Amino acid sequence: MKKTQVVIVGLYTYFNIPVRILHPLVDRMDGVKAHTIFYKNYDSNIFNLPSVKEEEIFVDTIKQLNPDLVGISLNSPYVLIAKRLTELIKKYTSAIVVWGGVGPTISPEEHIKLTDIICIGEGERALEELVMAVRDGKDYKNIKNLWVNDGAKVIKNTQGPLIQDLDYLPFAEYGNENMYFIESNKLSREDPELDHSILYIQSTRGCPYSCSFCIETMYHDMYRGLGKFVRRRSVDSIVEEINMHMNRPNNRKRRVYFVDEVFGSAPDFIEEFSNRFKKEVGIPFDVMYHPKSLKVKTIDKLVKAGVKEINFGIQTGSDKIRNDVFTRPGTNTEIIELTKEISKNNINIRYDIILDNDFETKETLKECINLILQLPKPVTFNTFSLQHFPDYPMTKMAVKAGHVTEDELEDWPTMMRRTTENWKFIPRLKKRKKTRTNQLQRLNNIIWMMCWNHVNDPVVKYAVFGSSLSSRIVFHYLNIKSVILWKIWGEGGWIHTASFKLRIISYPYVAIKMFLRGDWKDLAYKIHKKTITPIKKKYTNSRNVRS
Repeated sequence: MKKTQVVIVGLYTYFNIPVRILHPLVDRMDGVKAHTIFYKNYDSNIFNLPSVKEEEIFVDTIKQLNPDLVGISLNSPYVLIAKRLTELIKKYTSAIVVWGGVGPTISPEEHIKLTDIICIGEGERALEELVMAVRDGKDYKNIKNLWVNDGAKVIKNTQGPLIQDLDYLPFAEYGNENMYFIESNKLSREDPELDHSILYIQSTRGCPYSCSFCIETMYHDMYRGLGKFVRRRSVDSIVEEINMHMNRPNNRKRRVYFVDEVFGSAPDFIEEFSNRFKKEVGIPFDVMYHPKSLKVKTIDKLVKAGVKEINFGIQTGSDKIRNDVFTRPGTNTEIIELTKEISKNNINIRYDIILDNDFETKETLKECINLILQLPKPVTFNTFSLQHFPDYPMTKMAVKAGHVTEDELEDWPTMMRRTTENWKFIPRLKKRKKTRTNQLQRLNNIIWMMCWNHVNDPVVKYAVFGSSLSSRIVFHYLNIKSVILWKIWGEGGWIHTASFKLRIISYPYVAIKMFLRGDWKDLAYKIHKKTITPIKKKYTNSRNVRS
């Protein structure tokens, strides 16, 4: 009996955990065969539209697979790319196309115009039901979470309950023979994520906080009354998944990164996790928390389990903006006390901060500088640029304040560029159009310098808080230096872009880093894979041609 062919398409993210869960979820269904296409990858501030050649590779792959159903997972910036792929799929196959992800969830009215079906919110149960309906030739128009484009009308089904038992879901799939990777005008069947030293794991779903700039606050309203919002996998499930990867032949994983918005803090969970993780897994791991949810007892348990890095957001140095604009509880005093507790245990701290925020003033930016001056050194930061997405509470405040217009939010090409090429903060000599004064831009630039350890604290104090002519000269010097350093070393700068587009350039740099760290085993593996293996293949192919 011919199996129903399902193709899942992930856009611009190779380590896409939701897509990697959907693949085995579909593949374990009777009479169904799953394939996954990872269509291009993304790195901070580096964005390239698909080339003509990459479109041709996609079309050839889709024609070969000849799917009955195609699911495209997308974020808001990639609407036009998903639209183009849908047109190609419809042109060359008879497949039904369903979109899912953050984009269709927050702007369903716009997205449903461009495809057959959209899935709003959590998609595993809806996709299972849709695949079964397509497989069995049954009606799929009344499946919860789905909006169906039925020609003259749109059928808008209600939301189904949240999945409460996360252990029901399969582990994210890596290295499957039915995965395809399209990037740099090439098609590869080798999963690049297998070569990375970090294993990304999702152990929880849902965040208890409602920050105005985050999709989670939208989910709170959407899922009210549909089950417990914050859900957690069992420690059994987490340990089993990690050890499955650790026991793979030629395993490269050396560290686990839990991508949860807030890692477990419930006493029973963290107690069991701390007692078992180091014994049964035994590799370092990183976690993310909200400062309010990270208590001293939790830190002690994480240390016992082997935590290497704790990541949390300070987002701004202004208590007023943090609480009133970002609707994110917490104070600078609490953050400073928390960093002291974490630093006692020799744990690295990674902070998130949002720059290019038009609600900031000269005074609040100086508060931010003062906060960073009090953090343990050296610091590690993710420096983001504030982005506005349709219908977010933060966006509505920005529209009301005149920082952004509705027309700008509806301009998909501009959003695609804005949220990809400027996802991470970029220092500028000339202020952004939206930034009110050059002074605000320059203070943002200096904060970026501090976050990347490009300037010493005494120099910052002198430049920012001094009143002499020489302090003003130093202030302007730091701004010029920030732009130059970003151009060379920054995320999206020359070296970063060159190493992403021309991977061979990054090989010597990576090799030196491995050598200095003493990672002899990994260094030998990389040399063998990047030099010896290609030579062997080329030699073997040439012999086959001659014979």
